[in-house]
Amino acid sequence: MEKQSVLQTFLGTVLIYFAFLYLYLFDYLTGMDFALLLLLLTVTNIVFIFITLKLKEFRRAFIFSALLTFILFNYEFSTFILDETESIVTFYQPSEEVVPNTGIYVLGVGSAELGKGATLHFYNEADRFENITATNFIRYRSKNNGIFELLHLKENPVEDMRNSVQQYLSDTNPEINEFFYKEGLDGNSAGLALVLSSILHEKKETNNLAIGVTGAINKRGNVKEISLVKEKIQTAARDGHTHVIVPSGNLKEALKVKEDLNLIIEIEGVRNVQEALGVIESWNGLSN
Repeated sequence: MEKQSVLQTFLGTVLIYFAFLYLYLFDYLTGMDFALLLLLLTVTNIVFIFITLKLKEFRRAFIFSALLTFILFNYEFSTFILDETESIVTFYQPSEEVVPNTGIYVLGVGSAELGKGATLHFYNEADRFENITATNFIRYRSKNNGIFELLHLKENPVEDMRNSVQQYLSDTNPEINEFFYKEGLDGNSAGLALVLSSILHEKKETNNLAIGVTGAINKRGNVKEISLVKEKIQTAARDGHTHVIVPSGNLKEALKVKEDLNLIIEIEGVRNVQEALGVIESWNGLSN
């Protein structure tokens, strides 16, 4: 009987929490509402602890539930701070040849989170790619990623890129090492470009093209999908790159961008570093 009471109360608390979370993620509640409801649920469980002092099985059930809601409240407490983020602006950043004379250019995209009423002005409005409305789902995912990284349950994307690049390569040159500590660096989509740059530089292979490259890699050199593909293809075209390498998982999206914007640009998808080197060799052979 006691175990059943504890289990039922515990499951009831879990279901209520998920109901609150559902309402928050689908924008029926603000972060402040979500945090306050969890606090109210914690207080309610504490009150029932005192109400059931003479009923041992129920008192224990509410003690467990109060502990659970207290932990959940502390985990979700910061959601009300996220209410301040109203939109995310993505904008043009010039492609960068990290290792000189390799012809491999990192395709990056800038982004900025804007609070309520804030605006971001550009000297050239063409630099603005998109204004993304910040939903609670986006806010919550960002918060979880930050917490997981803080607790070392998830590797920071920049750290992941640095570790993968350094492990795949026997050695990295000063330009790449300096790039890892570049101010404002975010994400891991430069990994493939950095590896290709280092290999071409080390082997002194000739690349006569200016190739835009995007793609994350793992420690074995396999290429992983990335985000903001549309913006990166636009950057490549704007910077005059007639050839672009993307992860194979992003190829369909990249080709659609090329078609929709009527871009004169060659795009190839690759699954690993060796395929990318083969594509570069092939393109150079055709250009000679």
